[in-house]
Amino acid sequence: MFTRIHEREHVPTPTRRRSAKHLDIAAALLSDITSGRIPVGRPLPSESALAARFGTARGTVRRALEHVESAHRRLSRQGSRWIVHPQTLAQDVTELRSFGQWARAIGHEPGGRTISCEGGRATGEESHVLGVPTGHAVLRIMRLQYLNERPVMVKRTTFPQWLIPTIARLPRDARSIMEVVERVHGPQLAHGEHTISAVLPDPEDARLLEVPRTTPLLRVQRSARTFEGRPFEYSDDRYLSTATSLSIVNSARSPRRTDGSHRPSARVTGSST
Repeated sequence: MFTRIHEREHVPTPTRRRSAKHLDIAAALLSDITSGRIPVGRPLPSESALAARFGTARGTVRRALEHVESAHRRLSRQGSRWIVHPQTLAQDVTELRSFGQWARAIGHEPGGRTISCEGGRATGEESHVLGVPTGHAVLRIMRLQYLNERPVMVKRTTFPQWLIPTIARLPRDARSIMEVVERVHGPQLAHGEHTISAVLPDPEDARLLEVPRTTPLLRVQRSARTFEGRPFEYSDDRYLSTATSLSIVNSARSPRRTDGSHRPSARVTGSST
């Protein structure tokens, strides 16, 4: 009697076998992707071909592909095919730092080049965000930012008049504007406000990022001020969503209990992808 119970407890059910099977397939496919056996930008073999390779049903293969897509963000479906994406790199927008500072903090090499740089007069929107009079002198710069020599973001920034002498002299291939500003003026960023949305690239963005115009981009609009409260920048950044993600951490203020004590604070984390 005890032997039969012991044996029944260790016989996997069909549901468990199916579950383990699709996760085994997902692990094998992820290994193919991370090792480079299936290069970034290439489509995977068809679901039928993968089913034949792993000796299973197409439904199990589809579950494996969806797992790699949702859990690891290395695949997306385009029509009937699955396309390999590069690994996404999370950027915490609750930490006020430049693109280059973030890239080096996660062990990657930042780069950039200036596409255009021109002086002008602040528009109504720019004057409102920067807190300067309409018509005040500003400098507008568009840059293409790189991670490990790969373009990942188009950055359009408006700088106020006090920064024009420093920034206007930068070489077009300067790696980071912030590095130069901090070298001249010391650490500056103290307060920032971000608005995050999803957009499709315009023709110029698509050309610079080398992607089709149907590729979704993460748009981050940021206004920043210095420790003294001076306006620092107003930027409109367009990130490749397949290369970067944005993480946001929120803390809930703990309400008081009826006995006067505080509840533990809640911590919510998430990413915009």
